[in-house]
Amino acid sequence: MNEENKLFSQIEEMTVQSMVNSINQYLQKQWKSVLQMNQNKLSVKFDEIGEATYGIYLKKLMTPIIDEMTSAGFILNPGFVLPNSIEHWGPPEERERCMWCVIKNKDQTPIGTLVVRVFHSHTKFDIPLAPNFFALEETDKDAIIEMISNASIRLNKKFGGVVHRDIKDESIQRWEYSAETGLSDYLNSNQDAVEVSTLDHALSRWGKQGWELTSVVPHDDRLIAFFKRPKKIN
Repeated sequence: MNEENKLFSQIEEMTVQSMVNSINQYLQKQWKSVLQMNQNKLSVKFDEIGEATYGIYLKKLMTPIIDEMTSAGFILNPGFVLPNSIEHWGPPEERERCMWCVIKNKDQTPIGTLVVRVFHSHTKFDIPLAPNFFALEETDKDAIIEMISNASIRLNKKFGGVVHRDIKDESIQRWEYSAETGLSDYLNSNQDAVEVSTLDHALSRWGKQGWELTSVVPHDDRLIAFFKRPKKIN
């Protein structure tokens, strides 16, 4: 990578978080072009080896990042490998896998962990959202998994990934979802019986906006109500 295209201007002084900021800027510029250049070959490869194809794509995308960090003296061994990953989220067409790598400096001291969120399809070779990184201070595997499993950490205070195409297939019924965390507030514990009219009031406010109640789940001392309604296609 030539000097003007370097990811990191003063890498020796960077924190893991500042590395993430630079890496994500690079990814937003490169992920789509790398995908388009290799789309046909990787689609054929997906029919042969399945999900492992996404590892090939990631290697093509991330090699400049890894090479520059390694040249600067940072240790990323063993890199972003499948055993250091978890995948629990999203539909088959948009699954999310988080892969992590503990970063060490020249004297083998861990300085933090880089985590990449990879969005991919299990039904065909497709990357519907841009990969993106976030940083963790934790370097122990159990602690890393615990942090990644926390949605607020994983989403990094934003809805991650950039949609690269809008699905226009009108034959698919789409839904939108929302939740009410204050339903239990309508159950007055000072009364001998549940005041049904207050619950009617709470649920009717959702119903008149087209929302359908799908389930109610207790969580700690609250009730969480989940609603859905058909999503309008503009």
